[in-house]
Amino acid sequence: MKTTAYYSKDVFSITSDSLYSYNNAVFSLNWDNKLNSKNIGSLSLFNTHYGFNIDYDGDTNNDFAYDYGIVETGFKYKITYLYNNKHKFNYGITSKLYNVNPGNKEPLGEDSDIEKINLDEEKGLESAIFLADDFEVNNKLMFNLGVRYSTFTALGKNTTRVYREGEPKSDETVDKELNFSNNEKVKTYGGLETRVAARYLLKDNLSVKASYNKMFQYIHTLSNNTTGSPIDTWKLSDYNIKPQKAQQFALGFYKNIDGNDYEISLEGYYKLSNNVPDFKTGAQLNLNENIETEILPGKGKAYGVEFLIRKNAGDVNGWLSYTYSRSFLKLNSEYSEEQVNGGDYFPTNYDKPHNFNLVSNYKITRRFSFSGNFTYQTGRPVTYPTGNFTYQGSNYTTYSERNKFRIPDYYRLDLSFNVEGNHKLKKLGHSFWNISIYNVLGRNNPYSVYFVTENGEVKAYKSSIFSIPIPTITYNIKF
Repeated sequence: MKTTAYYSKDVFSITSDSLYSYNNAVFSLNWDNKLNSKNIGSLSLFNTHYGFNIDYDGDTNNDFAYDYGIVETGFKYKITYLYNNKHKFNYGITSKLYNVNPGNKEPLGEDSDIEKINLDEEKGLESAIFLADDFEVNNKLMFNLGVRYSTFTALGKNTTRVYREGEPKSDETVDKELNFSNNEKVKTYGGLETRVAARYLLKDNLSVKASYNKMFQYIHTLSNNTTGSPIDTWKLSDYNIKPQKAQQFALGFYKNIDGNDYEISLEGYYKLSNNVPDFKTGAQLNLNENIETEILPGKGKAYGVEFLIRKNAGDVNGWLSYTYSRSFLKLNSEYSEEQVNGGDYFPTNYDKPHNFNLVSNYKITRRFSFSGNFTYQTGRPVTYPTGNFTYQGSNYTTYSERNKFRIPDYYRLDLSFNVEGNHKLKKLGHSFWNISIYNVLGRNNPYSVYFVTENGEVKAYKSSIFSIPIPTITYNIKF
């Protein structure tokens, strides 16, 4: 039996009037049981929690406290069946309960003019049964075949709007409202997911791998990268928001040199997605109890190729990788208010074409070692204001097409020095020290670029986190 527990909390301030805090908690319990000579059972129980809080205390009477949280609780039971030398089956069942607090905003202090807002909790149950077979045809050819039938049920308690069919979702197109009691089924989705992977040995040290995956996703990330403090939230599929569907193809070549001292790989992929949620232009996102009126289902496509070379042996080891990848989204409709960028494909928030990583480790002695890490990424897309105009005495700002520009590129260098304890076998515990410096170059990498209007003028600001070298000292002990 194995038990794991983890908790972390981070508090930081971007501006003097705002305090941000993030917390993560994880608990898991794993139990393996040999049922007989051919069957091994594995039970996993888990609970995870993520949340963030914002406390705003400014010079005006707009002080507030805002919080968000998501909890996942579930289990997975898997049986491994060793049928024979050519087939190894894995089958079982899994289930997960989502509890999402989509946001609460309360006035901070007696003089605050902020109105209290509490959104209804979202709840959903995702379950699945699965079967997989590791099939070794011969010494050269191996398959991994898998099927998984998953279901998701959105649960009450809530009030759900029903909109007129074939029209944009808005306050004007509401047909009726449905009231659901606690844990009552609101909407159920499901489908068959498949996986096919194959490996073929061209030579003893050269192989080719190919795979195909079909997947469903019932929880969606809602991200806005134009604010001073980008915050990701999550939205469950419900009566009005369908699950995402994706298909992915991959092909790769892998070669070992000098035994396993060196590894070289080249892998490419192509992915197609449907029902990818994104926002209308000018959407009102914060604490919107009818967020489906601001969300559009998009079509996505992504592709890329990755080159990796790794050195496993010797006092100096590490790896170098370069990835070229693209990610695009299309939001098109017969209604102009549901189109973005004229209905054409545009880069998603996570489109970073170039990604370079270099990791190196140098073992000075058996107890002392040195490590370094360098990473470079293309800056992610952003939407910029391009002009302004005055209409009937009011000032308005015009913006570029969605994600037409990019924030500056990202690069960072980290260094660390490790000191291990003596290597005696009969010890109560084995320990080591780690002394490291994060962002040695003090690179002021922007996390986001956002815009504010001051005295009728639009100004751009960069938001950065850890823009100076950060030293840390860690002591670890393992029993």
